[in-house]
Amino acid sequence: MPQFAATIKHIQEGVKGFTVSAAVKNIEGWETTLEKMDTPGTKGILRDLGALKKQLQAEPIDGEAVQKLVGKLGKETVTLAGKADSKNADKVKTLGEALQGMTAERSPEA
Repeated sequence: MPQFAATIKHIQEGVKGFTVSAAVKNIEGWETTLEKMDTPGTKGILRDLGALKKQLQAEPIDGEAVQKLVGKLGKETVTLAGKADSKNADKVKTLGEALQGMTAERSPEA
């Protein structure tokens, strides 16, 4: 399973501390983990992770599209945490909140 702490650390450091290659590898790790889960909401997250991976590999990268996907993934992840029945539910929620915080900091309204 991908390391929650490592992913959250990269998010908190911001995109400059996370290369595209590292981000794609991290996304692929989460995709592998989520494919094994049978929790409502995982399919939507998998779809959005795939879209995020494509956006990150595009030339040029559409920062606005990436921001929207990250915000959506944050909301979906927090929702998933509420449905998850595991010892990692709190970590999933923390990850979702970190994703939401990342987009809130970059939002012009914030």
